[in-house]
Amino acid sequence: MKKFLLLLAFVATIPFTLAHGAPAKYRVAVGELVVSDQVNPKQAKIVKESSLIADIENAIRNGRKFDLLSRRQETLTAIRNEQKFAQSGLAAKDAAFTGQLSNAQAIVQVEVLVFSFGRNASKVPHLENKYRVSDNCSIELAVQIVDTTKGTVLGAFPIKASSGSGTFVNNGIGGASRLILDKTMQKAAASLANQLSDTVYPITVITVKGNDIYINRGNDSGIKQGEIFEVFAPGEELIDPQTGENLGTTETLVGKVKVKKINPKVTIVRPLTSNLEVQAGYILRR
Repeated sequence: MKKFLLLLAFVATIPFTLAHGAPAKYRVAVGELVVSDQVNPKQAKIVKESSLIADIENAIRNGRKFDLLSRRQETLTAIRNEQKFAQSGLAAKDAAFTGQLSNAQAIVQVEVLVFSFGRNASKVPHLENKYRVSDNCSIELAVQIVDTTKGTVLGAFPIKASSGSGTFVNNGIGGASRLILDKTMQKAAASLANQLSDTVYPITVITVKGNDIYINRGNDSGIKQGEIFEVFAPGEELIDPQTGENLGTTETLVGKVKVKKINPKVTIVRPLTSNLEVQAGYILRR
């Protein structure tokens, strides 16, 4: 069997529990959007004013796997104003309050490498003020997950998304539809949130019942009916002999599975071959 190295030191930094023993959620915050100088100023202005960061925060929050902390300046200002009010003589003092905010364990840093949004148009022959138009938007992101204690990069991955309207006849040229822009931002955000979850919390087999294999993903994870995954058996831990750092584990590819049923919080997959042996704790990768 071909062996792979799981180079996700992230996994080793995750496990910690609350006082009562329940796992605590990993705390993340999304940093300010960075736009590459390679994006022309007009397009850079559009993407900076878009809903991209808000969509990313919504997608991470809706995934329910992380505690999402806001780092938006307007939100922090509103919090501080409420803190001042809570400490004033006008407040009912009905909430515990220290004036301190939780710190994120990791920052999701997003850089826009490529961005394009606009409308293509061509005149319809022999018809006055009639144009064939199409709206298109595409974006490419570089995402880094940065540990806030050491400043080290715990994970990095690219994201691409695009949307188009198709061609239609319009009275005049007009401007590109905002719906196409919003749809592209939402696609990119959903892809980023799914990749973040897969990096920090790998898709894992929970239990096996006959041919049904239950995994720890539901209908909010971007998994699609009929999607195929590779299955890996985890092996020995890899410890750096010089630093003692846990570098992850070796992995052995054991086969492939196909999505059978997607439930709210778990998904059922089935083997593509009859002799596939899978156990709880095995890892699935797209």
